[in-house]
Amino acid sequence: MRLVTSLSLLLISPFVSAKWQNVIDRLGEPTVSKPTDKYGHSPFNPLFDEGAWHGHLLPRSDAEQGGFPGSPVIFEEYLFYLNEHFDRLSLYHNNQRIQLKADVQSEPGLLTQHLYAQGVDVTLTLRFVDERTSLLKTVITTAFPLTLVFDGKLIQHYEANKPLTELFPTFSPHYVQTQSGLEVQFGRVRSPWQLMSSGTNRYVMQKTLPMHIEINGNSFRATSHIEKSQTFYTTYQYFHNATEQMAHQTKTAQILRSPDTYLSQSELRWQRYLSPVAHYSGDKARMLVKAIETLIANWRSPAGDISTDTVSPSVTARWFSGNLTWPWDSWKQAYALASFHPSLAKRNIDTVFNAQIQPSDPLRPQDAGMLPDLIGFNKSPERGGDGGNWSERNSKPSLAAWSVFQVYEQSGDKVWLAKLYPKLKAYRQWWLTNRDHNHNGVPEYGATVDKAHNNDNGELLFTIEQHGQKVTQYGLTQYVKANAKHQPVEVPAQTAASWESGRDDAANFGFISQEQLTEYIAKGGKARDWHVDFGENRNEKGNLLGFSLLQESVDQASYLVSDNRYLAKIAKTLGYDSEATYFQQQAETLSLYIQTCMFDPLSGYFYDIRLEATPLENGCAGKPITVRGKGPEGWSPLFNQVATPQQAQRVRDNMMSKTQFNTYVPLPTAALNNPAFGPDIYWRGRVWLDQFYFGVKGLSNYGYKNEARQLIDTLLAHAHGLSGNAPIRENYHPLNGEQQGAPNFSWSAAHLYLLLTEF
Repeated sequence: MRLVTSLSLLLISPFVSAKWQNVIDRLGEPTVSKPTDKYGHSPFNPLFDEGAWHGHLLPRSDAEQGGFPGSPVIFEEYLFYLNEHFDRLSLYHNNQRIQLKADVQSEPGLLTQHLYAQGVDVTLTLRFVDERTSLLKTVITTAFPLTLVFDGKLIQHYEANKPLTELFPTFSPHYVQTQSGLEVQFGRVRSPWQLMSSGTNRYVMQKTLPMHIEINGNSFRATSHIEKSQTFYTTYQYFHNATEQMAHQTKTAQILRSPDTYLSQSELRWQRYLSPVAHYSGDKARMLVKAIETLIANWRSPAGDISTDTVSPSVTARWFSGNLTWPWDSWKQAYALASFHPSLAKRNIDTVFNAQIQPSDPLRPQDAGMLPDLIGFNKSPERGGDGGNWSERNSKPSLAAWSVFQVYEQSGDKVWLAKLYPKLKAYRQWWLTNRDHNHNGVPEYGATVDKAHNNDNGELLFTIEQHGQKVTQYGLTQYVKANAKHQPVEVPAQTAASWESGRDDAANFGFISQEQLTEYIAKGGKARDWHVDFGENRNEKGNLLGFSLLQESVDQASYLVSDNRYLAKIAKTLGYDSEATYFQQQAETLSLYIQTCMFDPLSGYFYDIRLEATPLENGCAGKPITVRGKGPEGWSPLFNQVATPQQAQRVRDNMMSKTQFNTYVPLPTAALNNPAFGPDIYWRGRVWLDQFYFGVKGLSNYGYKNEARQLIDTLLAHAHGLSGNAPIRENYHPLNGEQQGAPNFSWSAAHLYLLLTEF
């Protein structure tokens, strides 16, 4: 079997388009339901489209030709491979199997197989035609009668040596014959960290070709006879429950009555998506196509507790599939989607704001205006669900208005903009009410009132080590005492505050390994430099609103400047001139504060500042925390156009320094000379494309376009797989370019798209 990649092979298979072939490797034959790469994610990259919850792979071997292996399905929140093979076609003449040669091919939104032997030619063309349906067109040209055999086999193991029956005894996937095909039925499983199945969910196959079906345990075999050339159609669908399946019956019938119409509509849809690519060529065009394919693959249609379309971080990453939605990711995804799929961009943003905490909220009315950190298919037990991923421990940075205004400019939908405007204002006000400990208009990152952060009395939770055991304690006073003794202290609110920044274990939030800390102290540093302090935030009645890190973060302050500016633009667009003036004034005031308080002239860089008991004489809340080294937070004032030209020049010098940020893959998430740097540490070394984009966009904002171009060219040349057919990854190794983290990652795709189209 061959993967068609050259012009000579294309001449053999004239049905294959000459553009954008195999941009992403879609080959794969799973033998377990949860295959993993070294990062714990799927090693395969199935085609997903239209927000569907099932996908398809191409066969890698001759044995699997004629079918689409794996039958990947998202069971509410997790990717699961269902069948070793399913509906695999083979041909017989006079009871003898015909040995077919095969060419397989992926294109954006399309999988094709060309099977051929003397006297026989078969083309399989598969596209997604709605949010629950993929449609396969099979065209058989033959000079003699044929017997068609379709077969399938369910995967029996969750992981190697871990049978499904042992891990999930109630799951029991099995084939059931239907009037027009076959379906896989499942039992109910509610395992929040592994598998979620309603018990009425179904994987359904229907054909326009009559078949005789025999089911034998975990396998099936179906046969049909044709006397001459024939074309027939097959639908594949996954439904989360019986209600979904029933609601879709009419649509399924319409598809099967007019299948070519739906296939043509799918093709036209992809032509629209790819229209921006017309201005590019070579590797950059293929990277652009890959970015678009990745974003569309991560699109999930409404299901469970998500009532609008959304874009998840990665359909193939263990903890990022389903319709799991983060605000931080959504702002970036929507910003890029706006130029080729503005309606999906709007719905992705709507999904986030649909979960905005209201003043009447029964659980946390004190957080009115907040956007929860993570929402998804299943709500938390506190919200009446049984999911494990839903999180209200924190929010995400203030880039909402930046994204909303971009989507408005691309869509022109002023009605949508007007609907979002009060929600954006409520979100901004939440930051100033719940995260501004010293009430100076500069919020901090922090943590909500939550069982993970405090006891029922609202006292901060933390753990210390005593005699090799972790001991839980409560209260700010006790926490300060433990820090003073330099005991190893773990405080969940610190984790939540770092999550709130979107940079989970960044050095500026006090994260450093024990080995790195020992080395830092040996060079004259102090353990205290890496301790973080907390403050309780209360309203005028003394009620606890949440906790703040006692440091003002330069990135959040800079994002809030942009938030104010874009709110001013939105207000102006909607005719609220006085509000526009107010937000613009707020942006100018905060910009001056950042320039004055958060820039260190000695090192020429921006830092977070530690809150002191009383403000400094210059009005600053404290001094820059230079001891924790440099990270991408220091170029956020350039991205948000907050820095003075002189400050921007100094930051540029740091960014272009070979001993700091100008690495093999440039702009790591900690400078090489940062005490907490590690090339394989999540947010203290790895290169993330969002922070890279913020960096080069910041350079460009201040006229350093040559430097920005140089860094971009280096990234594109050195980050493994970007110019090949590997998936776009979550992050990249700064010293050797190795792919790291989650594959098929949305915000990496979004920022790759922006890097290619804006520079």
